[in-house]
Amino acid sequence: MAGLEALLALRKLAPGAAQVELIADSPQFVYSPLAVAEPFGLGTAHKFELTRIAREQGARLHVTGVARLEPGERRIITWDGRALGYDILLFAIGARAVNAIPGTITVKGPAYTSRFRTLLRELDRHRTHRIAFAVPVGSSWPLPLYELALMTAAHIAERGLRKTTLQLVTHESEPLELFGPKASAAVRELLDERGVELITSRAPVEAHKGELITAPGGALAADRVVSLPRLVGPSVQGLPGDGDGFIPVDLHARVEGLEHVYAAGDATTNPIKQGGVAAQQADAAAEAIAAELGVIEAPHPFRPVLRGLLLTGGTPRYFRSEVAGGRGDDLEVSESALWWPPGKIAGRHLAPYLAAHIDEGDKPLEGIGVEVQLDGGAAAVAPSR
Repeated sequence: MAGLEALLALRKLAPGAAQVELIADSPQFVYSPLAVAEPFGLGTAHKFELTRIAREQGARLHVTGVARLEPGERRIITWDGRALGYDILLFAIGARAVNAIPGTITVKGPAYTSRFRTLLRELDRHRTHRIAFAVPVGSSWPLPLYELALMTAAHIAERGLRKTTLQLVTHESEPLELFGPKASAAVRELLDERGVELITSRAPVEAHKGELITAPGGALAADRVVSLPRLVGPSVQGLPGDGDGFIPVDLHARVEGLEHVYAAGDATTNPIKQGGVAAQQADAAAEAIAAELGVIEAPHPFRPVLRGLLLTGGTPRYFRSEVAGGRGDDLEVSESALWWPPGKIAGRHLAPYLAAHIDEGDKPLEGIGVEVQLDGGAAAVAPSR
């Protein structure tokens, strides 16, 4: 998300001011926020060809991974051993998702929804009756788990599965508290209407033998437990990182201790890991890069606004919050769209671009050869000539 947002922003801010190269570990960009709706037949994760996007934006695409950064030489080394020089470098390589609660069904994205589909089949066949949705400690964006709980409740009501019980267990003091009290009240009401028992201020620890162990001490009966992953930083050689491998940056997305190197998105120490927030940080990075290129004078710092679209299995809810000190300050809750286009991810440049290309997103682009590696990272590069 952050890499493509920065690419589009730079083309608007500084057209022709630099040669831009895009490094990605896959020839496709997967728009994954709707993955939670796939098991219910309510949405799908769309794929977009990076070859098409790069060509349209006049960028050169390398499909490979980033092995290490050599800042003294102002170059990166790819996984296939190539050295790519740069004048300015932006890392937007994301974070790694790992299981946070042992013994649970961890939904990490589009490739991890099959186990949840199996859970729905177990419900339909009356083989499972008690399900807990567990928000792990350290999850900065728990909204997808609330969506799964609400859509599962709608699924149960539609099929008349009367003996099924649902619980949502969270370390938060209030549901979706990062959006503030208005959103928490709206979500609490939704959960109550759908018959989902809400248990707050308890940290899920482990699922074992039909129970969810929580802290403070206690166990809840649960045949199956669904959770979100914990994110860890990319830990790229040559890049500074905190104890969890995340890249420290300032409000203009400049990497601490390095010159001409920026980072945006989930790979950074920014505590909220979400696509729309990543896009806003990428916009700040793009403005700072444009200032470094001499095409603008005063880049705006990163001041995130939280925007969340909550899928409910019925009428969705839109939440918007100005972030102040990590908590919601200026709050909005609505059944109508609070931004445009009204998608899951609100990116100034990428959201309208994807909305305009959604019909062609899953169609492969023929006739362009790219080098393909198995794994790696992704970065946008303005290399030296």
